[in-house]
Amino acid sequence: MPRITAVIASENALLRDALTALLHAQPGIRLLGQATGEHEALRKAVALHPQVILLEPWSAPGATVRTVRSLRRLVPETAVLALPGGSTRADHHALRAAGVHGYLPRHAGREALLAALGTLFPAAVQGAGRVPYAALSRREREVLSGAAAAMTNQQIARGLGITTGTVKRHLHTTFRKLDAVSRLDAVAKALAAGLISAPGPARPLEPDGPSGPAAPPEPSGGAAGRQWAARAA
Repeated sequence: MPRITAVIASENALLRDALTALLHAQPGIRLLGQATGEHEALRKAVALHPQVILLEPWSAPGATVRTVRSLRRLVPETAVLALPGGSTRADHHALRAAGVHGYLPRHAGREALLAALGTLFPAAVQGAGRVPYAALSRREREVLSGAAAAMTNQQIARGLGITTGTVKRHLHTTFRKLDAVSRLDAVAKALAAGLISAPGPARPLEPDGPSGPAAPPEPSGGAAGRQWAARAA
């Protein structure tokens, strides 16, 4: 089974140690090292070429966005997952614009982190066999694919020409079918089971038209194109 290679970037020694212990316990993840500052993170990314960098927002204003932009330029094949910090909704928008592949909310825990990695690298964290979940309808797959591609309920609704209430109902149905406890969990399980494809760069879904339903997004060719937003349902 393939393994995810990772680097932890954080100024917080306690967080680095806790994440190190967590990742070492996961057979599908290989930790390559830690970085305690912006420049060290860039140096290790270039030297080690990890598949993912777990980045806690730096304390210096603007440093996190600057780091993400530099990483996207220097190691475009590396995914960047922003960890919980003191960031605001505006910071999240800035991170997405800079090219971050996902971020975890403040209340996220161990399962949310592993689910996030599962959306970025499903082949590395899924079980040996696929779980026989109940089949999802076409619309349920479209809604869940939108969630996997960092789209909000409002964006999914606009793209599919449905209401946000209908989006929520479809999500709740997928939660039940996948035995999922959250949006993150549902996306991770659907990806691992092959019910949806790993998302490429986020783009609006197309509403159904006279010519029929829109084609699903084409999978990206590498980790750099996979985008995900870790939001609790």
